Amino acid sequence: MRDRLLVLATLSFVVAVAGASVASQTSTWAQQRTPWGDPDLQGIWTNEDSGTPRQRPAKYGDREFLTDEEVAELEAESLRRYEQVLADADPAGPRSRADVERTQGTVEAGIYGAEYNNSWMEQPEPPGPLRWKRTSLVVDPPHGQIPPYTPELIARVEAREEARKHRGEADTWEDRNLNERCMKPQAATGLSGTVRIVQSPGMVAILPDGFQYPQLISLDGSAQVSSKVRGWFGRARGRWEGDTLVIETTNFNDKQDGGPVLPSRRPLGFYLGSGETLRRVETYRRLGPDQLEYGLTTDDPSVYVEPFTVLRPMMLANDFLMLQSGCHEGNYGMPNILSAGRADEEYAMRAALEAAESRRSEIAAMKMRTEEWLKTGTVSAVDGRPAAVNPDR
Repeated sequence: MRDRLLVLATLSFVVAVAGASVASQTSTWAQQRTPWGDPDLQGIWTNEDSGTPRQRPAKYGDREFLTDEEVAELEAESLRRYEQVLADADPAGPRSRADVERTQGTVEAGIYGAEYNNSWMEQPEPPGPLRWKRTSLVVDPPHGQIPPYTPELIARVEAREEARKHRGEADTWEDRNLNERCMKPQAATGLSGTVRIVQSPGMVAILPDGFQYPQLISLDGSAQVSSKVRGWFGRARGRWEGDTLVIETTNFNDKQDGGPVLPSRRPLGFYLGSGETLRRVETYRRLGPDQLEYGLTTDDPSVYVEPFTVLRPMMLANDFLMLQSGCHEGNYGMPNILSAGRADEEYAMRAALEAAESRRSEIAAMKMRTEEWLKTGTVSAVDGRPAAVNPDR
């Protein structure tokens, strides 16, 4: 019953906020349908140009929407950042000169960055207009913040950090993080980037661009498989509720966080759970001829103190060329990292200790948010990175 109520609440919330955001598009537009009568979501959709932060910056308080003046200011700032990235770019070396300056004089400069130079990175494009006037992608809870982690999750993270003490960053290939091993962990903030949607009677295919994997989702109303059947990407079931495609995914394996020993450089601040109790409810709803709204509710009681919902705007981009992503084809970064670690164990150990020290401060901040929640039932705003940067890469 709790699961069904969560889905109904999520769908009602998403539909309600969608109506407020696209009134101008829907005044003369009628829902397009496939030959078999389903709402037509097919095409290539992108949210790369969204400049909306994941969490609401403190300066906006409880406001959901930006003023026209704030939109103009953010667009100008986005252009300035883009121009700075171009000025800093160094195709022959690490991602940018800023990275070099940040790590200069530290052992990190010799361990990280150079193994993946700009030839591996998607090059930035000029920013487009800010089409989403919300102050955050998180729309529920109303304060616009991702809920704090549970004490159980923080204890697990601390235990993994303790287990890694006195170990190098690259003992074996199994120590490298899931991203580098082409097993991307689930993103709590949902799709980021470009996606192709293909429909057929009783089935929908969702094909993301980059280091994400395609989904083939049945719409035949069949029940979820046994909880004993689990996988890296879970098991998804879809259905139509009105003109909204709803996809529920459960049955993730319990290895999403890399296991009992924290893999090196696992990004803190995102989904850090094992996946065993994770439940995702995604929604796709076409709002106009060239706009689609994607929603994701993340529910994992062992990771977050409460569920939360993210909405992302997606624009039609059928002229975008989607290429297959070959994660490790011809990639010599992994063997080079391992051989460097073996060549100088002491150097690699100092790098690991520096990285662990940085993570300790992040874990302390996580604990403060959780303690604040437990004492007051509220959480302070955290100014996040722009959503245009994929936080899960």
